[in-house]
Amino acid sequence: MSDRSRNMLLSSALLIVALIGLGRYSSQGEIPHHLPLDSFPVHVGEWTGTRIQLDKKTETILNADSYASIMFAGQRDQPGIFFFSVYYDRQTPEKNIHSPENCLPSSGWTILSRKTIEIPLFGKSLPPVPVNYNVIQKELEKQLVLYWYQERGNLFANEYMGRVYLIRDALRLHRTDGALVRVSMPITESPEKTLRIETKFLRSAMPILSAYIPGRSTPAIMANGDKNPLISEGATP
Repeated sequence: MSDRSRNMLLSSALLIVALIGLGRYSSQGEIPHHLPLDSFPVHVGEWTGTRIQLDKKTETILNADSYASIMFAGQRDQPGIFFFSVYYDRQTPEKNIHSPENCLPSSGWTILSRKTIEIPLFGKSLPPVPVNYNVIQKELEKQLVLYWYQERGNLFANEYMGRVYLIRDALRLHRTDGALVRVSMPITESPEKTLRIETKFLRSAMPILSAYIPGRSTPAIMANGDKNPLISEGATP
């Protein structure tokens, strides 16, 4: 058995343990108020987008409570940025976040390289956010995919660490709600330039996104970016 297969099995086992722990309680803990993810705005900074409806098969596989799927137009000669986020009020063995590294190959994409990087999405005065960095290819097209998990005030790239958070929060908060955030963009010049463009987009999107994905406690929901409720709750990068 490969290391990756072994890690996937371990991750699944941790998920089951967390969900069994939550199942001991008759009711789920209160989820802080948040805006529905499918109403995420199509105007982010200097980008304007168009909503992309997923096909019924994909929606069935995701089995999500809400999702945002938006293609944001590129600036000048730049290609567009595809923004995708999926949210679950309560994760179960049949209904939980799917890692893009498992889904992309089934869609015909080959993962050429993968690593974890840190991006200062909240400015230089706050800690950078760890994100997964994947270069993928299908036929002649290459894309750069960035994604992370955002669950109950935690931001993290490592899905296995996410299972640990899930166990902790299932037992302490009686909550398993969470989301995946992903952006992708064709690489037309270099991965480095594509990363700079995606980072610029995400820095504009993050203050807005905080109003759509609930954190650890009830924040003042502000979708206009005047306040970053996620950071004010003491999020764990």
